Amino acid sequence: MTTNLNYVDEAVYQKEKSLFFDESWILVAHKNELLNNNDFVTFEYYGDKIFVQNFNGTIKSFQNVCLHRFNTIHQEPYGNRVSSCLYHNWTYGKKGNVIGLMCRNSFEKDDINELRLKEYEVGYCGDFVFIKLNNQLDKSLEQYLGNIFTSLEDISKHFGTKTIDYTIEHNVNWKLLVENVLECYHCTSVHENSFAKMGFGSVSPEKFDFYNAHSWCEFPKGESAKQSKIIEKALSSRTFKTQGYLHFYSYPNAFISSVEGKGFYFGFMLPESPSKTNLRVRYFSPKFDKDLSESEQNIIDFINNSSNESLDLVLKEDKKITENIQSNLVNFKDSSPIFGDEEFRILKFYEYFNDKKELKDI
Repeated sequence: MTTNLNYVDEAVYQKEKSLFFDESWILVAHKNELLNNNDFVTFEYYGDKIFVQNFNGTIKSFQNVCLHRFNTIHQEPYGNRVSSCLYHNWTYGKKGNVIGLMCRNSFEKDDINELRLKEYEVGYCGDFVFIKLNNQLDKSLEQYLGNIFTSLEDISKHFGTKTIDYTIEHNVNWKLLVENVLECYHCTSVHENSFAKMGFGSVSPEKFDFYNAHSWCEFPKGESAKQSKIIEKALSSRTFKTQGYLHFYSYPNAFISSVEGKGFYFGFMLPESPSKTNLRVRYFSPKFDKDLSESEQNIIDFINNSSNESLDLVLKEDKKITENIQSNLVNFKDSSPIFGDEEFRILKFYEYFNDKKELKDI
């Protein structure tokens, strides 16, 4: 049973942190973000600063802390530059070794040559980039994702250009974010002016699959939803088409979704405390099977801007609700949330997650 204490207690939070570092691959980027030499993406996961970077065509991942005086190497969430610390210009190569520094002769040569940044193994599911947090974990990425691997691999091939990348601070426990996105039971009430207008939330899903805590689900579109002929025509050559709202959860940290293949949302949970979780938000335009004319591209740019505005509205609506819930939990520590049939993905998540926590205590 999951009691409300599990959303506010520091000891529970630390146990979960230990669990994730012991047994998890985590989704960190899409290859489109790392196409060019020296492209990088950074993030902080449970206090560990990490970067993923393109080193002349090879994607590698390292701890994002210089070994000289422990300054952060890459301080931006993404960009393009060599992996050089801006404090004293210590520069690192694709093996995590020091390949450049000022006043090299003032340091013991052997000491410098032996230095290596902590490295994380990189794995791929199609164009999705994962890293393995624990080098002792004996599961390959394909084994870790199970039957979800193929579905994720397929959707990854249809991402176009990244249009937004920002972080929203949520004063909530990370599990509330998971619960919120694993159901559309709330869509018609909370998202009356966004998802509900697009026709989602009124029809129960019929397509879904699970593997451990990973899952995907397609929420059908209601028949009364209106279609824009101009938008449908502009998007007709997109390479990925689905009839509804398709949503993936890659345990423990990532959400991927798409409304009819018209664009792709990419969300990363970055927990900071029992009651604080940062949500890294990216959005990608669709990929097309032909070159677009200037007028077509203008329409696509308009659609992308509208999608970004809709996403921003949805995220703000969810943030308000989940923060309200978190503020109430401290006074109901011994109570438990109630999940119904519409929230079946949440039940599956806890079926796996609670079992893993119990096994860790043995």
